[in-house]
Amino acid sequence: MAIRQEQLHEDHDELISAHSPLRVVIAYDQLTSEEQGCVRATLQELDRKGSSIDAGIQRLASSDPLYALNATPDITIIVRMEPGAPVEVMDIVRTETLRNFANAAT
Repeated sequence: MAIRQEQLHEDHDELISAHSPLRVVIAYDQLTSEEQGCVRATLQELDRKGSSIDAGIQRLASSDPLYALNATPDITIIVRMEPGAPVEVMDIVRTETLRNFANAAT
């Protein structure tokens, strides 16, 4: 499994690809450099280990193969993982935001 390596611009991280939704680029740019480092490290580990990653990857309740994993206790990365396809970063969100949406849905 390989994370797409195309770059949006030279100043964007190589793990945030040209195929990533714009919201991913915006969310990533809003992170501190330390948080960006945690996101990069998590995605690199996912690239190496796949779904056996020790970061507590969880399948989301969706017909799409979407998974959530924590880059930090405060940052969750949503990825699409299909067999034989590159991992796609679909969103980067604050974990509290996910909790708020989950509570609103109940």
